[in-house]
Amino acid sequence: MAVKTNPSATELVNLNKRCNQRCVFCGAEGIIKAQTRAQVNALLRRAGDNVTIGGWEPTLHPGLAGIVAKAKKAGVKNITLFTNAVLLDDAAYARRLISAGVTTFHINFPSHEENLSDRLTGTPGSYKRRLAGIRNVLAAPGRKYVSLVFVITSLNYKTMPAYARFVAENFPGLVHVLLTAPCVMGRAAKSTSLVPRLTKIKPYLAAAQAVFLKRRMKCLVENVPLCLLPGAEHSSFDARNAAASGVAGALAKSYREECAPCTLKTLCPGLRDDYFKLYGSKELRPSRRRPEAVARAVKLLRAARL
Repeated sequence: MAVKTNPSATELVNLNKRCNQRCVFCGAEGIIKAQTRAQVNALLRRAGDNVTIGGWEPTLHPGLAGIVAKAKKAGVKNITLFTNAVLLDDAAYARRLISAGVTTFHINFPSHEENLSDRLTGTPGSYKRRLAGIRNVLAAPGRKYVSLVFVITSLNYKTMPAYARFVAENFPGLVHVLLTAPCVMGRAAKSTSLVPRLTKIKPYLAAAQAVFLKRRMKCLVENVPLCLLPGAEHSSFDARNAAASGVAGALAKSYREECAPCTLKTLCPGLRDDYFKLYGSKELRPSRRRPEAVARAVKLLRAARL
């Protein structure tokens, strides 16, 4: 009999090593490996409350709905699917996954502009299918948590404010948007010119955050140290986790020399290691803001579901 994991832990299921897109910022290439059926079954038997299904593009796997149903039957409460939503342009497929037990959809939506989306995903003609997929998930009956993921690159960072307005106007029912600086790994490591300097994206990121806040839509930011989010530290994914858990650590992130006098180290895990290798840490500016003020802002926004 399998030993159950900590109920709050998350088990990761990687179903395949195929994708129907070739995103220029993909961090999975050469890194994520598909698990065997036996490995997936063993993982589901020991899973606690949370399972995340990814592995390139999981909707390509013919047994996805069955695997989701098996996880639900095993008692998993939260089943998260990472997807590009292209195949979810089939509304029946979207409804089937929700019926089987998917509770959360994290959808890669790198641009609201069709030509730019096609360039970023390396898949001309996929934009309209992705839009349809997102709308099908949002329109499907049943309770679900739907979020969009915007990977910030040198090609799209200036469009963030317009992206925020588009998303707020076109996707009612969306729970949140994650704006994330790229991981310099996989395919992205082969095209480092696509990785923008954090100081360059800073004003556009701030403008997009302001749009989301005005429209009362939750916006989270990942892979950007708190000192580069002045006044919006509360939107940091890491800061929110640290405020809830009391631990500021994160994989592949470290403090640098510039971080020594910073007052927010209890909420910020520092700069990504792969970004430091690429650009160094001279962009960092130690914050003087009180961590209690940031934690209080996080608490207030969570209470407002923002």
